[in-house]
Amino acid sequence: MIDLSILQKVPLLTGLSIQHLSTLQPLLKELRVAKGTYILRENTSGDKFYLLTDGCVQVTKDLVKGFEDDTATTEKVLATLCGKDLPTFGENGVLGQGDRIANIIATTDSVLWTLSKSDFEGFASHNYEAAYIFMTNIARKISMNLKSTDDNLVKLATALYIVVQH
Repeated sequence: MIDLSILQKVPLLTGLSIQHLSTLQPLLKELRVAKGTYILRENTSGDKFYLLTDGCVQVTKDLVKGFEDDTATTEKVLATLCGKDLPTFGENGVLGQGDRIANIIATTDSVLWTLSKSDFEGFASHNYEAAYIFMTNIARKISMNLKSTDDNLVKLATALYIVVQH
């Protein structure tokens, strides 16, 4: 079982009381993956949220559509996440909305903790305040990711404009 002191440090769980974390604690299932394992695959569905506590993963995305023959050259690394920062990903799995938007690949042997959509819904049905805090934290994270994506899109459009003009 994951230690409560770790859960208290997870950014996505900020604001949850010890009592709420204690209720959530047994719902998190340990997942150990070997280096090179795809934890999530872009454009697939899933029903789990992930917390990385040990090891590192890369977030990748196929940035060029329509050239499936050569995904190795079109798949780009967007970020590297390491357990020391207690990052989370796959929140859409708990929300139950849409396909995965990126790949998550273990770059080292890693330890993760998963929370299934059904376990979260059971937790939320008995812990309204905690569910509200958790969902607000997810919304905040998604909002920050959207801002970052928007900034990157503007940079990309600017670069394309410059190339086309010359």
